[in-house]
Amino acid sequence: MMKSHWKLICGLLFLMLIGLVGCSSDGASNDQQDEGKNKTDEVVTLKVWDYLNPDSPPEKEQLELLRKYEESHPNIKFERTYFPFADLKTKLLQGIAGNELPDIVIIDNPDHQSFAAAGVFADITKEVEAWGEADQYFEGPKASTMLDGKYYGIPNNSNALALYYNKDMFEEAGITEPPKNWEDLKEAAKKLTTNDRKGLAIAATKSEEGTFQFLPYLWQSGADLDSFGSPKAISAMTFIQDLVKEGSMSENIINWDQQDVLVQFQTGKAAMMVNGPWQLPTLREESKDMNWDVVLMPEDEQAASILGGENWAITATTEHKQEAFDFITWTQQPDVLGPMHELGGRLPNREDVASDENYEWNKDPQLQVFVQQIKTSKPRAYGTKYPEISTIVQEALQRTITGEDVEKVMKESAEKIKPLLP
Repeated sequence: MMKSHWKLICGLLFLMLIGLVGCSSDGASNDQQDEGKNKTDEVVTLKVWDYLNPDSPPEKEQLELLRKYEESHPNIKFERTYFPFADLKTKLLQGIAGNELPDIVIIDNPDHQSFAAAGVFADITKEVEAWGEADQYFEGPKASTMLDGKYYGIPNNSNALALYYNKDMFEEAGITEPPKNWEDLKEAAKKLTTNDRKGLAIAATKSEEGTFQFLPYLWQSGADLDSFGSPKAISAMTFIQDLVKEGSMSENIINWDQQDVLVQFQTGKAAMMVNGPWQLPTLREESKDMNWDVVLMPEDEQAASILGGENWAITATTEHKQEAFDFITWTQQPDVLGPMHELGGRLPNREDVASDENYEWNKDPQLQVFVQQIKTSKPRAYGTKYPEISTIVQEALQRTITGEDVEKVMKESAEKIKPLLP
C-alpha cells in the first residue's frame, strides 16, 4: 500500500511540474506577443524644427505634409516648432551643446555643410544609397547636403529671386516696360516714389535674408566674395546706398525680412519688390485686385540671381533615425512632392518632378520667370565658414544703408572675409 501511494504521489507531482512548466511557457509566450504588439503599435513622436513663416505658403505646405503623413502612418506623430529665420541656427548650436535637438530640421541650403561639420546632423549615407534616388536631384542642391563625400541630408526645394512690379503704378508713372538693367531700375524707382510710396523694397535685415538679397547685385557687378573690396563690388553696394539716399528705398529695409517686403508691396507702399516664388500664392489669394507681374532681375555687367532653397536633415542625436528618414523620403515621392510644392509656391530640385509638364511651374508664365531665373542663379558655395562670411556681408550692408562710407566698409569687410574662404 505504501509503495503504491508513493507512486501515486510521485505521479501527481510530476504532472503538476509539467503543468507549471507549461503555464510558465504559455505565460512567456503571451508576454512576448503582447510586447511585440506594443512595439508595432507604439506611437513615435518626431520633433521637427523649421523657420517657415507663419501663414506663408511654405508653412501651409509643411503643415499639410505633417498632417497627411500622420493620417497614413498612425504610429507617427509630429511635434513641430517654428523659429524665426535668424534664431534657428542659434537654437541648433545651443541644442547640440545641451543635447536638446529635434529629430528633423529644415535648413537653409548654404548652412547645411557648416552644421554637418559641427556634428549637428547625422550621416545618412547608407540610407541614401539604399534609397537609390539621389541621382534624380540637380547637382547644386545635392552637393549642398554633402560633406567629404557623405550625405547629411536630402534637398527639398530650389528658388531664386526676381523682380515684382505693380503694373498700374508703372502706367501712372509713364513707364512702358519693366527695368532690364541697373540704370533702368534706378530711374524707374525714382519715378515711382511718392510721398507715401517707395519705388523699390528689398530685405536688408541682419540675417541670411539680407545676404541672400544683396549677393545678386554683387554678382551682377562682376564681383564675388573673393573680390569684396574691388571697384566692382563697391559699385554694387553704392547702388544700394544711392537708392536709399535718393529716397527710392526706405531706410527701414535694415529691419525688413522678405515677408515684410511682401507686405510693403501688397499695401501699395512699394511699387516694386525683389522676392521669391513662394510669394506667388499669397499675392494671388490675398491681393486679387492688384495688377502686378514678375520679371527677371535687372542686370549690370552680367545677369545673376541667387539659388535658394531648403534641405531636410536628421539630427545626430535622434533616437528615431529610420522613422525620420522614412518620412523625409516619403515627402520626396513625385506624387507627394509635386502637389505639395504647388501648394507652397516652391520649385522642385528633382529632375523628374521639375520636368513634369503636368505641374504648374511648366504652365504658369510667372513661375516660368523663376524657372528661367534659376538658370542664371548662383549657389552660396563658399565652404563650411559661409555662415561667418554671411554675417560680415550683413553687417556691411547695414552699415552702408545707414550712411557709412561704402569703400571703407567694403575694404574692411573684404579683409575679414578673405581668411574664411575655402
